Amino acid sequence: MKTLIIALAFLLDSVVYAVPEKDFSQVWSNDVMPYFATGQQRTFINSQGLKLNYFSFVRSRNTKTIVLLPGRTEPAIKYAEFIYDMRAQRTNIYILDHQGQGASERLLTDSQKGYVEHFVDYARDLSGWLDEVVVPETEGQDRYLVAHSMGGTIGTLYLAYGKPIFKKAVLSCPMMEINTRPYKENIGRLLTNILVLAGQGKKYAPDRGPYIPADDTFEKNEVTHSEPRFNMAKALFTTMPSLALGGPTSRWVAQSLKTTKKIDTLAEKIKIPVLMFQSGLDLIVQPERQNTFCEKNSKCKKIHFANAHHEILQETDDLRDQAIEEIKTFINN
Repeated sequence: MKTLIIALAFLLDSVVYAVPEKDFSQVWSNDVMPYFATGQQRTFINSQGLKLNYFSFVRSRNTKTIVLLPGRTEPAIKYAEFIYDMRAQRTNIYILDHQGQGASERLLTDSQKGYVEHFVDYARDLSGWLDEVVVPETEGQDRYLVAHSMGGTIGTLYLAYGKPIFKKAVLSCPMMEINTRPYKENIGRLLTNILVLAGQGKKYAPDRGPYIPADDTFEKNEVTHSEPRFNMAKALFTTMPSLALGGPTSRWVAQSLKTTKKIDTLAEKIKIPVLMFQSGLDLIVQPERQNTFCEKNSKCKKIHFANAHHEILQETDDLRDQAIEEIKTFINN
């Protein structure tokens, strides 16, 4: 990805409030993007030989590290505001573009299609990246995982089966049960498995297609109530179309439904404290498996945001500010 922002020195390190919506566009351009540009953009080669893009924000004075995992379709740069919010926490941040999205290498000729061979490939990428990059560069530091949606699924797999390198984890609306409307989950699983067996796994899942900016309107969106933040995300895809990702393929859906079917049973394997955010108006994932996950994990604290859509970290100021403060408190205490 060609970085389109000019690197500037960051001057307001003592300011800790989040970006207000009323000034969002101006602050995004004048402060958030210049701060994001101070990070280092790098490449990691995964076990499949794919080039994965990531950013690191490291300062010698920092004493903690956050590993940030975006959701499906989300490029790392979309989390520039969150990274900006964390600037006074003396916390390094590493954020990965998952394979097949963001500025990482795509798997199909049609780069718009959301595809993965095996869902566990995402977790293998995370494990290899942590082993080769993050852990050696943050030796002796407490590490924290912050993961959203699909990133939450990937993070949950790693927390259950990977090395014990994290002190705590934040799962924001983790993708533990996909909303497969208009089909029930078991029907969606059966349908996509049939499509994969029929050789249709690399085609878009039913009723899905490429990203079309003209169809991506705030009024139709199902992920946030914040128009300024919605406009920011859309602008990333229109000004840098190589970052855009369309709908999932049938294989991606089949693999995801296979992975999430019993993901709540991994709760007892996770021994570190977990802070989970749950959205009351989530149309992307269902809450039931999130609930049973926290019931099975004695160290899981769930915070329910009754009026939030799926992307709590991209929501309106009142909801987002609460989430940011919860994360800061969780990490610092």
